Amino acid sequence: MIDKIYLKKEFDKYWNKIENGENFTLFRSGDGERAIMTGRSVTAQEGWVSPDYISKLGIDLYASHMIDEPNVHYAVSCPCCDQEAYYWYISRLPNKNITFANLWVNINYPTFVKKFTALKRDVVLIANYRAENHPIANLNILKHYKVGDNCIAFWEEEAPALIEQIKAEYGNRNDLLYVVAAGPMAGPIIAELYKNNPNNCYIDFGSSIDSYFRKEFTRPYMQRGTIYAERNCWMLNPNTADIDVSVVLSLYKRPQNLISQIEAINKQSLRPREILLFQDGTSDGEVIDIPEEVKEKLSGYQISPVNVGVWGRFEYAKNNAKSKFVCLFDDDTIPGSRWLENCCVEMGKQEGLYGTIGVVIGKKGLYPLEYDLYRVGWDAPLDKSVEVDLVGHSWFFKHEWLDTLFQAPAEIRNLKYVGEDMAFSYMLWTKKKIKTFVPPHPKDQFDFYGSNPQLAWKLGQSKEGISMNPDNMKTMSSATQLLIKKGWKTLVRRSPKYVRHLRRQLPTGTYKERKLIWRILRP
Repeated sequence: MIDKIYLKKEFDKYWNKIENGENFTLFRSGDGERAIMTGRSVTAQEGWVSPDYISKLGIDLYASHMIDEPNVHYAVSCPCCDQEAYYWYISRLPNKNITFANLWVNINYPTFVKKFTALKRDVVLIANYRAENHPIANLNILKHYKVGDNCIAFWEEEAPALIEQIKAEYGNRNDLLYVVAAGPMAGPIIAELYKNNPNNCYIDFGSSIDSYFRKEFTRPYMQRGTIYAERNCWMLNPNTADIDVSVVLSLYKRPQNLISQIEAINKQSLRPREILLFQDGTSDGEVIDIPEEVKEKLSGYQISPVNVGVWGRFEYAKNNAKSKFVCLFDDDTIPGSRWLENCCVEMGKQEGLYGTIGVVIGKKGLYPLEYDLYRVGWDAPLDKSVEVDLVGHSWFFKHEWLDTLFQAPAEIRNLKYVGEDMAFSYMLWTKKKIKTFVPPHPKDQFDFYGSNPQLAWKLGQSKEGISMNPDNMKTMSSATQLLIKKGWKTLVRRSPKYVRHLRRQLPTGTYKERKLIWRILRP
């Protein structure tokens, strides 16, 4: 059962801190802040536009998220409202004091208004200029420091002087409540004030205090009856959630793909803990050099002096990966930016081995030398997770399962160049009843894909590919039959109705690989 926390209960936790006069700091960040930090151009509801490059505000905003202190808390997007932003934040924040960006709003908003209106404290207000001369509930405003609408320009031109003024006038006072509602500037403003004096309470209240000085509803949650006003959001319990992923890249003779792979990994919404590389030695003695600029981007790597085949990278992952989860990539696979997130979310719903391309083996069990196999994934996309017999191109799994993989029959492990993909699925199913899946690949939403479709066909057909060798294809077929004889019950045998139903769901024109295989094998 997934351990979750809920918006309504979190409100009580944090409001009690305020009522008890605790000095703590609460940053709040959502998709607008993430757009600024990543250099993505968006137009905010307030009218400001983030540029398509990382501005000074973006740099300082990102730095404000790196404070790992026990009295500092970060409120971020929740997965039920913005899944991509949620995984982006929680995989980058070093601080695990995490709660909801909409802590004061949605289902909590009526309670917030009641509690906030009853609050009587001396406060320093840092808010939009429109709040000037407006009472903010029953707070005793010592001073209102005004910010403008255009956060990008204001941060570069006026914010430095404003922050120095606040430090000079109130920087030596303790136990004050700072009420901050400055949009994306709130984070770096609070960070500067906290570093100057941590003995105050700094809270980003955001739009929750708009009603005290604006004459209109500025957000949907302010109107009763809307879906936002009733939403009790959830997120994974930050104290128990473990989404750490080690990415393991593999290299044989295609170093030209490494830079693109690493760039794609670094753009992941779910940032991996580390990027590792296993370079296999070549069977013909050809020397493949890894550029130094590539090595600098890796957390670690190993270069095998001899050719150990496709199993070596899994053994390297077993001995070197530090995370709960591992995602291992073939050297011709360039994932979309939400691939790791996609796998992690589906793993939380159904524990299993997940991969980029899935195969349902035909009745004769001759994979890959048969026409009645079915592929699911980047070249046959479906918008839901699909159970398959085996997966390839990349594998997402629990690190501990590698022990099970290496208990595979010696006859399979000794094949060297093939068999690791089917053996993994075979061992997990026969030993642990863990199934194999392809996560959702929604049509044309390539960010979710395990491999860029256009690049996949191009890179997958280069001469270095294992599947381009007819002898390897025949050996794969022998391996499939061997595992079936040892008790592997493929889907067509244990669930024929499922396979028939799956075939009806698959898009037409997705059997290129079978045609390609037969073209290779044709005398």
